[in-house]
Amino acid sequence: MPSFDCFLSHNSKDKPAVRALKLALEGQGVRCWLDEEQLRPGLPWQSLLEQGIKGAASVAVCVAADGIGPWEDEEMRGALTLAVRDGRPVIPVVLPGAPVQPELPLFLANRTWVDLRGGLDGEDLARLVWGITGRPPASGTGAAPTTAPADGLAADPPPLPSDSVFLDEVFELLYSYPTLILLAQKDRELNGSLAALHERSKEVCGSERALRLAPPQGPEATEAEFFATLGRRAGMQPPPQDAGAFESRLEDRLAAGERLFLLVSGLDSCSEAGRSRLAACLRGLSDFHGEALRVVLVGGEGLAGLKYAQGDLSFLSHAEPRHWPEWNTGDLMDQARHCTPPLDLSAEDALAILTASGGHPRLILDALRLRAKGRPLPECTQALERSSQIEAQFSAIAQDPDQRRDLKEWLARSDLGAFRTWIGNPGLRRLYWLNLLRAEGPAGQERLVWRCPAVVGAGLRVLA
Repeated sequence: MPSFDCFLSHNSKDKPAVRALKLALEGQGVRCWLDEEQLRPGLPWQSLLEQGIKGAASVAVCVAADGIGPWEDEEMRGALTLAVRDGRPVIPVVLPGAPVQPELPLFLANRTWVDLRGGLDGEDLARLVWGITGRPPASGTGAAPTTAPADGLAADPPPLPSDSVFLDEVFELLYSYPTLILLAQKDRELNGSLAALHERSKEVCGSERALRLAPPQGPEATEAEFFATLGRRAGMQPPPQDAGAFESRLEDRLAAGERLFLLVSGLDSCSEAGRSRLAACLRGLSDFHGEALRVVLVGGEGLAGLKYAQGDLSFLSHAEPRHWPEWNTGDLMDQARHCTPPLDLSAEDALAILTASGGHPRLILDALRLRAKGRPLPECTQALERSSQIEAQFSAIAQDPDQRRDLKEWLARSDLGAFRTWIGNPGLRRLYWLNLLRAEGPAGQERLVWRCPAVVGAGLRVLA
């Protein structure tokens, strides 16, 4: 039996992005071989690399901002030799920061690749886990497969207490607003709330009429691929091949007297053209069937752009927006009780973690993971300053010289200006939706600030 599930082959210049990928895969129960953790000083590293490849059930060839490195090229050729002999997967993986059209070596051209430029989570991460382990994603959900608890964290925890209250508000609002937009910064919806929202909609509308949809991830999907995927997840056979056919199928059900509930997520990493066509379809259906159709759209920057960037001309100008709530100490204490073993976190300790993380969900879970391993609280909060996930996000941004210059200026400031529902500066807008910035202050007077000192520290390390 292989010692590792996956060997991470990469350019050493892309280390922050690869560390973040390793953390994401470990969160799915995947054991990863990474050179900096396995190469013992003082020993010939070439032979240790060969042992690592031979001891892994698959190889992920990572392509990020700096492309394929010379030793990575050697690793790939060795991995492909083993793949031919043993039938093991060799998976090209495009990471955040990679160019729009990454150059893959010819001998990888016939292998299905996974595009993670949209983020290290969701459907694309589930596809990578599938390639590594052979476990396909749960059908029709667009979500990663459920795995056993990893590193002390529950694999599928229930919604947070504040999320349960938020979902109550969502269903109350649907009596008044046929279409709702739930805006969430990155990582905010990783706690099972979408599954709970779908289950509740099935209780209200019935299983056949409560549809959970997610488009194909990645910007390259054609209109046919985009709407065929949505159609299959809506139970349409044969799947529609364009926006008009997709809208027509839903129109037929509504005209026949059915009441439908559509929960649509995954709108940030999909085709921009497909996202816009979908918004137009939903607007048309809502205008004619507002009493029978309820739509909840969940997303971040891409969805916010559909709502706000074009003002009154937007296809979603009729939709009522709501922002997903921030974590509070009660949420953190509840999450701790679902760790393995369960943690009885005091309100004071929860507040310390919340303050150190700035409420960033990924950093909160990192702290709880360490606490579940028995680490003292000060060590847990200090470890947040070394987050490879946050470093990878900054690294992707800093590839552009102009953005790198802006980052250097912004990291030196504590106040980045007034918060707006649609932030005018594209760079600041990206940082906000990546959850590196937050809004602080009384309603109507909020200011944009860095999420926490750990985030600032990660940015400064990348720029150093």
